[in-house]
Amino acid sequence: MNDAEKNKDLTSSTKNKAKPALNFLLLSAGSVFTSMIVAGFIVGFAIDWFLETTPIFMLLCGVLGFVGGSMKVQELLKKMDLMDPAYLSKQEEKELKKTELKKEK
Repeated sequence: MNDAEKNKDLTSSTKNKAKPALNFLLLSAGSVFTSMIVAGFIVGFAIDWFLETTPIFMLLCGVLGFVGGSMKVQELLKKMDLMDPAYLSKQEEKELKKTELKKEK
């Protein structure tokens, strides 16, 4: 078995290992988003109850929870892109091709 075949075997094994982690990230993204919104509404409700006001703070904290949840999901999706071998940058692909060509010589 030559070096190019060994590299292909290594990359295929890393692809198989990364897939379950990606699935868990996708599952957690929905729960994180929902929990941020619910937590915002609960905190806002507590502030409104303590200050005896109309549900102004509940709506405000709910919107802040939505924004924070969106930002958190965006961070999780960036991590997912970094973990997925299909999203290799062009630079990494060029370097991999260069090393394969050097090994063939």
